Amino acid sequence: MLKQLWVARHKYSQLLWSILLALVIWNIPQSALADVSQQDINGIIRTRDIALQALNTRDFSKIEPYLHPSFTITTVDNQVFHKVPEFEKYWNQQFSTTIKDIKMQLKGEPVRTFLSPEIDVSTGDAIASFYFKDGKAADMALRWTAVLQKAQDKWTIQSLHFSSNLLDNPVLNATQRWGQTMAAIAGIGGFLLGVVVMFVLRRKSRGIRSS
Repeated sequence: MLKQLWVARHKYSQLLWSILLALVIWNIPQSALADVSQQDINGIIRTRDIALQALNTRDFSKIEPYLHPSFTITTVDNQVFHKVPEFEKYWNQQFSTTIKDIKMQLKGEPVRTFLSPEIDVSTGDAIASFYFKDGKAADMALRWTAVLQKAQDKWTIQSLHFSSNLLDNPVLNATQRWGQTMAAIAGIGGFLLGVVVMFVLRRKSRGIRSS
């Protein structure tokens, strides 16, 4: 009996603490949101649009003023960058093999959580459209998370993280197709080279015999 009473009290205690914790977590973003003006929301959207434009046009000079001094960007292949030139070099390397162009667009409205009137955590979905040099195209669904911090009346990106489904990767599929094509070309080239070599050797062998 005492054991059952203790178990019941323990369950009620856990439930009470869970409710209190949920209320605290719920009220933090709401109280912070109350101090955020529409002007701040517009500033966040402006920073987001400039970052998207920088990726799509490969002009990263426009986004530099909107990056936090200690910003971090994590790409879908788990690489981390802290400086614009390093990320720009990485981004441009994507177009050195099978990719001709990449265009990214947001999907739906992001979910914003204000940890304070100066810190916003946004999450959402995006679609990256890949255009390949062989004329084909493919879309890849992305998830992104961005932390923005207001500094000197400007909303700056403190960190940006992308993730995707590795089992549905059009870049990997295109690379595999390219590898298979190159292997086939190499195989055909090797076969033709072998035929030519055998033909030359036979001619030399006949010439030696006739002499």
